Parts: sequence; structure tokens; C-alpha cells
Amino acid sequence: MARPRKPEAERRTRTIGVRVTTAEAAEIAERAGAARMTKGGYMRRRALGQPVREAAVHRLGARERVELHRIGVNLNQIARALNSGVSAPPGTLEAIERVGELAADLLSGEALDR
Repeated sequence: MARPRKPEAERRTRTIGVRVTTAEAAEIAERAGAARMTKGGYMRRRALGQPVREAAVHRLGARERVELHRIGVNLNQIARALNSGVSAPPGTLEAIERVGELAADLLSGEALDR
């Protein structure tokens, strides 16, 4: 099934040309790629003052992805237990905070082994 057509006011039909140097074009392409966006989408968001965030998760290697998946599985198990009425054992909140710190380390690119 095809995607529904946007209303006329929401269609992007206008083009704005911008001249850039080779170095600028390369930097725009690199930044757009890091944000997992097209160059046009990246430039439009930047020009309109909308936030553009680098997609950090996509830069993770296989080992980091496995570790991040394990963290997610553990958090899901904790959430499921707490939502089913099981009382949290002592130290659960501290463990959750530590898991958050480890996940932040993974996403920031710090070493896995501490």
C-alpha cells in the first residue's frame, strides 16, 4: 500500500540552491551521515534552527551492540518484575543507576572494561 499524499501546504516543492566549497560539501555530507539524514534534510533542519543529533548507536561495534542489548534485556526483566507487583530487593535502584551509567559509557565511546 502506498503512503498517503501530503496536503499541498506540506509538500516540499521549492528548491533553494546553495554554493559551497568542496571542503564544505564534504563536511555537510559527513555531518548528515553521522546524523543518519540526507544532506538536504540535514541542511533544512539546521537552517530552520531545529536540533540535529548525531546517531551514536549506529557507530557502535559488534561487541558494544551486544553489551547494550544485554543492558536492555536486564532493564526489561527488572521492569517486568516491578510491574507485576514484586517488591524490589535492596539495591535495585542503585543497580539501575549503574546500568544507566554503563549504557551512557557505551554511547559516549568509553571503554567497556572498567
